[in-house]
Amino acid sequence: MYWTLWHATLTMISMPPIPLGVDLGGTKLLILAETPAGERTWKFPTGPGFTPADFDAHLAAVGAELAPAELVYGLSVPGLVNDEGVVGPCDVLPLLNGWRPRAAAALNDGQAALTAYAAGCAPGATLAIVGSGTAIAAALQIAGHRVPCTELGYVPYGPEATLDAAASGAALLAHLALTAPELAERLSRHDPVATAAVRAAGEAFGAGIAALINLFRPERIGLYGGTLTYLGYLTAALAAVDRRALPALRPSCRVELVPQPELIAARGALLAVR
Repeated sequence: MYWTLWHATLTMISMPPIPLGVDLGGTKLLILAETPAGERTWKFPTGPGFTPADFDAHLAAVGAELAPAELVYGLSVPGLVNDEGVVGPCDVLPLLNGWRPRAAAALNDGQAALTAYAAGCAPGATLAIVGSGTAIAAALQIAGHRVPCTELGYVPYGPEATLDAAASGAALLAHLALTAPELAERLSRHDPVATAAVRAAGEAFGAGIAALINLFRPERIGLYGGTLTYLGYLTAALAAVDRRALPALRPSCRVELVPQPELIAARGALLAVR
């Protein structure tokens, strides 16, 4: 028995920590692990009632599967994070306001996504990344220098609305009083009301992208987020970019879907740990 306990203790001491990239979003928690056997992912539902205790429980469940290795994680959240690692305004997960996660690195979801996106670009590039999920996320670097956390979703759109209210997935579903699967089904049969609503949301999203082009002249803009999977949304967004971006600047900016968009924020959180 003593040998077994000694061997288990020695194994824990000698085993390197397993890094995790954790993407905490408005509808799901995605955990990405780099294990000796390769990458693994876990998904858990979230929502407005999600609490820090829920997060700890899900992280503990993943830890139990990966035991006895120690875990170290970077965290992406859909809200502002101050210099002390405290989560600030977080509209889509309001019960996280004021939370201080025990993460090796905690950062806004747009900043996390940009960390991963920029890793494949020239160090001195001017880049942006824009996501459309439960809300609108964005981050920017200019000539290689990261701009502090931005909130593109709060940019005014129309007389009273914001981009969050006009272009986000949560706003779209609320406007139509549908769930995501119900909206996808209606789009598949070309329901005119659903199609028009998705087109309008995509055009608003494209207006936000065009604003970034006109203001900052980025070389590349990466796109990600579940709302982009709705039929017609991305097409409308790109058409709006072409209409609204300054013609002299539009050809020099490459607007593209990022590879594996569902993992981009988790990968950025993972890179932040390293």
